[in-house]
Amino acid sequence: MSTSLINSLLLASTAIYLGAAVAFLIGLRRKNRPARSRSRPFVSVVIAARNEADYIADCLAGLVNQTYPADRYEVLVVDDGSTDKTPAISAEFAARHTRVRSIAVTDAFRHMEAKKRPLSEGIRTARGSIILTTDADCAVPPTWISGMVTQFEAGADVVIGFSQAKSAGDPQTLAERIQAFDFLALMSASAGAANLGVPLAASGQNLAYRKALFERVAGFEEIAHRPSGDDVLLLQLFRRAGATVVFADHPYTFVNTRRAETMAGFWAQRRRWASNARCMLALNPVFFVYLANVFLLNLLFPVALISGISGTGVGLPLACFAAKAMADLLVVWRGARRFGRTDLLPVLPVWEILQIPYTVLVGLFGSFGSFVWKGRVHKPRETGKSGVLALK
Repeated sequence: MSTSLINSLLLASTAIYLGAAVAFLIGLRRKNRPARSRSRPFVSVVIAARNEADYIADCLAGLVNQTYPADRYEVLVVDDGSTDKTPAISAEFAARHTRVRSIAVTDAFRHMEAKKRPLSEGIRTARGSIILTTDADCAVPPTWISGMVTQFEAGADVVIGFSQAKSAGDPQTLAERIQAFDFLALMSASAGAANLGVPLAASGQNLAYRKALFERVAGFEEIAHRPSGDDVLLLQLFRRAGATVVFADHPYTFVNTRRAETMAGFWAQRRRWASNARCMLALNPVFFVYLANVFLLNLLFPVALISGISGTGVGLPLACFAAKAMADLLVVWRGARRFGRTDLLPVLPVWEILQIPYTVLVGLFGSFGSFVWKGRVHKPRETGKSGVLALK
C-alpha cells in the first residue's frame, strides 16, 4: 500500500472520528432533568449472580435500604449455578426482607448464553412493570430506584444509568485508574449519543426498561447465543423497536462497582465486548461503521508512522494523533465534569498511547477464539438468528 493511500485513509478516518466526537460533545451539553412525579409503579430489580459471595451482601444491603416505598419494589437474585456461598447469602437476605427473592435458573432458558439465562429467568418471574438491572458486585445509592423511575414518568421506555469503576477518592492503582478512565470514556460517549436520540451503548450495571418492551422484542432471543450483549445488544433491539431512550445523569442514580478487574480479566472482558461488533452490522449499521472506523484509525497510526519514516515524514500521522487526543480530551473532560470524575483526567496521556495496541488487538482477537465468563468457556459455533457468528 502506497504512503499516499495510507495518508488519505488516515485523514478520512480522523475526520470521521472528529465528527463523532463533536456529536458526543453536543449531546453532553444537553441535560436531562425530568420533573418529579408522585407515581410509584411496581419495580423489579433483577440481579444475575454467579460466585459473588464477596460482594452480594453489600449489593443487597444497598438495595433493601432504598428511599423508594418498600412495598413498591422487589429484588430478584437469580443464582446461576454458584459453587460458593452466594445462594446462602441471598437466601439469608430473603428470609429477613420479604421484598428479596432468591431463585435459581431452570432449563427454561438453557439456550441462552452467559448472563442472558439468569436475567431471562428473573424477568419472567418479575412482577414489576419496570425492570432495573445491576451486577452483584455493584453498590447502589439509596436513591437509585427513585431516581431511575423518575425518568420513566417523564416518558422514557429505556433508561441508561451511569456506572463507574470505584468512586472518586477510593484508592486505586495505575492499572485500576486506566480501567476507570476507559470506562468513563465509554460512558461519556454513551451519554452524548443517547442525549442526541441515537443510543449506542449501555452497561448492565445500571440499566432499566419497561418489561412490556422487553417482551415485545422477544427478550434476548435474537441475541441468545452471544457471550455478552445483555445490555448493548439489547439496547439496539429496543432502539430498533422505536423505544424512547434517555441517559440518567443525576448523581443519585450513579452505580459503583467495587471490583477492579485483573489485567487478564480486563482483557477477557473487552474481548467479549468486541465480539459483538459484527452483530452490530445487523442491528445498527451506523454504530458498526463507527466501531470499524475506531479500529481502522488506531491501526493506521503505526502503519502511517512507519511508512512516513521511510517516505514523506511523520508530520501527518502525528498531527492526526494529536487531533484525536484533543477530541478525546474534550469529550472525556465534559463527561468527567458531569459525572464528577475529573480526578481521572491525568490518566489521559497513558491511556491515549495504550489505546492504539489495545484497540487493534482487542478488535482482532475479539472476533476469534473462545471466551471465558465466570469460569465457563464459550466457543464459536454456527450462525445465530441475527445472521452473525453465534457462540456456544
